Amino acid sequence: MLIGLEGKEMTGVEMSFPKGGSNVKALVVTVHDACPALAPRVFRLANELENMSIPYNIALIPFFNERQDLPRFPDFVERIKSLKAEVVLHGLYHQDKSGKFDDFHTITKRVAEEEARAALEIFMEIGIAPKVFIPPAWKLNRVSIEVLAKLGFVLAEEQEKYILISKRDWRRVKVSKVLNWDSTGHPAKNIGNIDRCKRQFTRLVKKKPPFVRVALHPNDPHKALHDQEQMISQFIGMGYRPTKYSGIVAMLQNLQRSR
Repeated sequence: MLIGLEGKEMTGVEMSFPKGGSNVKALVVTVHDACPALAPRVFRLANELENMSIPYNIALIPFFNERQDLPRFPDFVERIKSLKAEVVLHGLYHQDKSGKFDDFHTITKRVAEEEARAALEIFMEIGIAPKVFIPPAWKLNRVSIEVLAKLGFVLAEEQEKYILISKRDWRRVKVSKVLNWDSTGHPAKNIGNIDRCKRQFTRLVKKKPPFVRVALHPNDPHKALHDQEQMISQFIGMGYRPTKYSGIVAMLQNLQRSR
């Protein structure tokens, strides 16, 4: 159980779409790891999506490597804000000065709240108010979810689940594993992920799940971009509708009300 804002226990339960009973076909495309250090590649990916007229999301890092406090990079921030994307929070620093991951699945409640509040303060300073949280590596523990509820987030994302959050409860919805080409942080080392993602794509095409998620990273192998564009186009051809996270929240809330 989680403890809510008024001291009441918050329940965490599993939800799922009824087999064969859902008309949902949502394609969620997100550019991850947006920060000044990776700006050229981030904006190249964003421009490709905008050229394809694809609604998409930007997972923005407020304090990358404990060095890049976003208010010190106004040109980068203004360009991010000019994109046709929904901006979501992607940890505090993603990885610290030593390279250690910003880990929201093992940290304590106190540390989770300190980091989440610090991230929101930076976002407030640059005029962005996110309601969606994507933890680095898509991993969250229960106390981190409690903190997100306390701070007013409505959605978080894990590798194979969405977490719909309210002040009263939180609900996990199982979804297909995200398509992700970056497992090492280095484009050359990620080359092996190209074939793995092709196999995963083939499985998704056969299965036709309600939600398909595509995560684009600045450190994806550069050869992957053609595949990524082709996969996105094929999903759209199959009837999948590119959807920002705010649209996903509405879909999951409708599912919850129908239960």
